[in-house]
Amino acid sequence: MYQALSLCALLFISRKLKEAGIPSTILNVSMILYVLWEILGFVVAYDIARAEVDIFPLHFAEIIRSVDVTVIIIILLGFFAFFGVDLITGFRGYTKQKALLALFLLACVTIYGMGEAYFVRRRDITIPTTKLPEGLDRLRVVFLSDVHIGGLSTLMHLERVIKIVEEAGPDILLLGGDTLDGDMSYRAEELALLKSAAGKARYGAFAVNGNHEHYWLLDVDVEGIIRECGYHLLIDERVETAGITIIGMEDIKKGWLKVFLKSEDASRFVLVLKHRPGLPFDAEGRFDLQLSGHTHGGQFWPLGYFKNMVAGSTQGLSRKAGGWVYVSNGSGFNHAMMRLFVPPEVTVIDIVREK
Repeated sequence: MYQALSLCALLFISRKLKEAGIPSTILNVSMILYVLWEILGFVVAYDIARAEVDIFPLHFAEIIRSVDVTVIIIILLGFFAFFGVDLITGFRGYTKQKALLALFLLACVTIYGMGEAYFVRRRDITIPTTKLPEGLDRLRVVFLSDVHIGGLSTLMHLERVIKIVEEAGPDILLLGGDTLDGDMSYRAEELALLKSAAGKARYGAFAVNGNHEHYWLLDVDVEGIIRECGYHLLIDERVETAGITIIGMEDIKKGWLKVFLKSEDASRFVLVLKHRPGLPFDAEGRFDLQLSGHTHGGQFWPLGYFKNMVAGSTQGLSRKAGGWVYVSNGSGFNHAMMRLFVPPEVTVIDIVREK
């Protein structure tokens, strides 16, 4: 679908450039090159989806796929830039000056979007409760989701993420899924950073699977890698630590939260770790905080509004079914190395005793 939209957008841009006096030969050659590039993109996508075919090495395929999606996004942004200039000037024909203005706007948005994808912020929230154990007035939980190590993600980006984690001083560190998203055979330094962060968590580090852990990496022991990095992988499982209960739900799980609960959980703080933000259908009154990701905040404004409608949950912190729900923007990016007005984040949650 995105390939078809980008092709239509490119045809629109080509038409405007032709009006501005750009030779048809240049535009036609550009169109042919783009079509050939997208054919390569289709082949790579097939190779990724059918990993046993092995047309290309996984490392090469994931990078080509990420670049392909980035190019598609830039072309779609180009449509809005060229259409916007046309709209503001009253659709009075395209000149070279208008084309240069549209290209300048596109370049500015592209550079900003690529920069924002790597500018990780710390997001602090406070959750009051009466359910902390005696002697504990504050429990600090640091939450990472959608790190997407792979493709065009860089070591420097993950270093920024882990630096924020370590500076926050987590009591508990949680990974909300979509952590690994590519060939890990050359990502030893990134995995070492994940392991280092896990070791800084006073009461333990825990993780759940996301949808990307169930994609083409199934021929790799993704779950084993997460465990080797020091995380207790919760696959429809509960644990008790620091006087609270943590329930990790598998990505495809829709409900049955009550089957994980024990009678003593009525007086404990119950934290649900679940990749997708939709609440279990039996969640009413059975949890205190759910942490989720998956949506990336849309990754590009205003797509977040549509993502939220599909996910059935508001981005950020909201109150639902008698508990708090926090949906993170995610710490990385999916395929396209761009974000637009939805920066990646590391979420620092202080669960504090309510006075």
